[in-house]
Amino acid sequence: MIRKLNYTFRQYSSSNGVTSQKQVILFLSSASWPQPNATAAGTRTNSLLELFTTYSKLFTSAHFGCGAADIPTSSSSAHDVNNLRKVQRHHIKMNRGQEMKDLLNSIQSEHGPIKAVVFDRFYSEEAYSFMIKESCPDALRILDMQDVHSLRIGRQNLVKTLDTDGRNLSSCLMDKVMTFDPKDNYEEDTINNYKIHSRDIFLRELASIHRSDLVFVCSSAEMKLLYTWNVPSWKLTLASFFCDKVDRETLPSFHDRCDFVTVGGFKHQPNIDSVKLLRYEIWPRIRNQLNNAKLHIYGAYPTHEMQSLHDDKSGFLVHGRIDDLDNDLKKRRILLAPLRFGAGIKGKIVDAWRCGCPVITTPVGAEGIGMMDDANIFEWGGGVASDTDDFVESAVNLYTDEMIWNRSQKRSTVLLRTIFDKEHNFNLVDSAVKDAMNKFKGRRACDITSAMLWHQNMRSTKYFSKWIELKEKMV
Repeated sequence: MIRKLNYTFRQYSSSNGVTSQKQVILFLSSASWPQPNATAAGTRTNSLLELFTTYSKLFTSAHFGCGAADIPTSSSSAHDVNNLRKVQRHHIKMNRGQEMKDLLNSIQSEHGPIKAVVFDRFYSEEAYSFMIKESCPDALRILDMQDVHSLRIGRQNLVKTLDTDGRNLSSCLMDKVMTFDPKDNYEEDTINNYKIHSRDIFLRELASIHRSDLVFVCSSAEMKLLYTWNVPSWKLTLASFFCDKVDRETLPSFHDRCDFVTVGGFKHQPNIDSVKLLRYEIWPRIRNQLNNAKLHIYGAYPTHEMQSLHDDKSGFLVHGRIDDLDNDLKKRRILLAPLRFGAGIKGKIVDAWRCGCPVITTPVGAEGIGMMDDANIFEWGGGVASDTDDFVESAVNLYTDEMIWNRSQKRSTVLLRTIFDKEHNFNLVDSAVKDAMNKFKGRRACDITSAMLWHQNMRSTKYFSKWIELKEKMV
């Protein structure tokens, strides 16, 4: 069953410099609709939808298809909802080949040819790309990685293996996490279930990258990693976060703020691990020095375990989901993000900086965000610590020293402007898509690795999907 929801969409014409031909871009996700007020990935996807519906001149129609049945309506800000209303949304079950063909035919007959398809994460590419290849052979196939899943999962498995108690934040652990590379996860003498799982994710993700015509990469650090995996540079484009300019003068000052905050959806394992580390190791030591301070914890989908960590007496306050996160971030003095594993750009840090709130985090949290200045000093809007002692000391010093706090806030606005400027990053992505659309036939002709992976003997995901479809029809 296909459920189609139509919204108005601005039609472009050649009179304003936009293509006069109808052209469609289609986003596909096997599992989730974009939820900008619940996840960082949802915020970033929403920005990409805004790019192709409002800013870019490449397409006259944008669509989002998803395997999840329920379309969220109340978890987004008014601005985000308005952006999404420019996108026509479709529900289609996974492993339904004929329904997908019917949907694609319907879109193209009404709105024009599908010229680009964006797969939200590698498992959506696995689920849908072969159908796109068959029904829309001239559509540019784009993989939006969100983050390098095999890196995040491999780091998580590494931490769980090395620290069974879940309470260790040390320089030794951070060094091992930051030097972990999924492609090196093959030592037979130390193989275990964690490594088998991580290796499987790595191979699937790498195959998905090579099958695609263009890959959106969220972090410059992950771009460098993919280069070491011999992914062609022309296949990769940086597609990070997209932030409007911030006027620091309009933000609340040091004395207008109080307390600490941490943010992160509770379906994401790095966030769960971070909150536990705060509750049992870091926050008691901060609170011991700052008796009146509180830590506010926000995140969608809090589990009973997370809610049970709430403790009024110690000021450890688990609030759960919040509708207006920006409003609260502008009240808080520091965001704490003691991430022991993860990958990609951390949306919580970008959000905090937008609201003028400096951040104390780990090398995992700072990965791909900070930069070196002319004196080769690492620039960061807050502090970066690799062990518990340094983390606590940095948090207390930043909370109590107005001069350090102001300097950190100033650095954060510089980093936002340098790395996450909306107009610059929109231009970067739009130009990459335009270039890839113009050159995709030539690139495909010389992409031997992609051709090999598309060979029928290598297409296990396609035939597995078809097997599930047949099996479910027989039930």
